[in-house]
Amino acid sequence: MKNEDVVRLFDAYADDLYRFAVYYSGSKHDAEDIVQDVFLKLLGDHVEYKPCKEKTYLFTMTANRCRDYLRSASRKTGVDLESCENELQYFDDFNERNRAVFDELMNLDYQFRMPIYLHYYAGYSYKDIAGILKISESAVAVRINRGKALMKIGLEEYL
Repeated sequence: MKNEDVVRLFDAYADDLYRFAVYYSGSKHDAEDIVQDVFLKLLGDHVEYKPCKEKTYLFTMTANRCRDYLRSASRKTGVDLESCENELQYFDDFNERNRAVFDELMNLDYQFRMPIYLHYYAGYSYKDIAGILKISESAVAVRINRGKALMKIGLEEYL
């Protein structure tokens, strides 16, 4: 892929990919590394992609890199309290209700959290989510509905 194409993709999608990686990995620092790896891979590989599907392609690459990163043995097992405090500051601009919704989302199991995030926060269709997560469209619908039901229980005081 040409450098100009990678720069264009970076300008268009880096922020969305970063937010997705933060939700997926739970860490701003890990998300930065993951997004950097995705764009470095684009620079280094002879990637063939359809321009009309570039956003889905990039999210799929990011999801795969997140899975690889979370599985890797080199991932830190300890918790850096200063890092946690810094990451909490990232979400300080949320009002109380949005924070409660976000907290409930982050408390969900991965299988429910990621489809809900991709649909409601990133704006993907069920078909695109199925492609990104490598599951069927019906599984996406079921996971979103079950995740919303679980979130509703935790958010009863706000309803």
